[in-house]
Amino acid sequence: MTGDLASILTDDLKLPADRLADDATLDDAGFDSLAVVELSVLLADRYGIEVSDSDITSTATLGDLDLLITSKRSGK
Repeated sequence: MTGDLASILTDDLKLPADRLADDATLDDAGFDSLAVVELSVLLADRYGIEVSDSDITSTATLGDLDLLITSKRSGK
């Protein structure tokens, strides 16, 4: 997982750092519906990318979420 995503999850969303592993599911990491919405808004504000709530919840792991965000940021 990139440092940017880890920073957002711990600093902005206040998720516990000890739960943030590439193979952790969103539930394992402590995501709830509010965290999903907040992440979507943060990504739009900070990076100018649109990642829908359903895009986020459809990822199997934090590693997959990181890949999704990276691909959106690179325009692929």
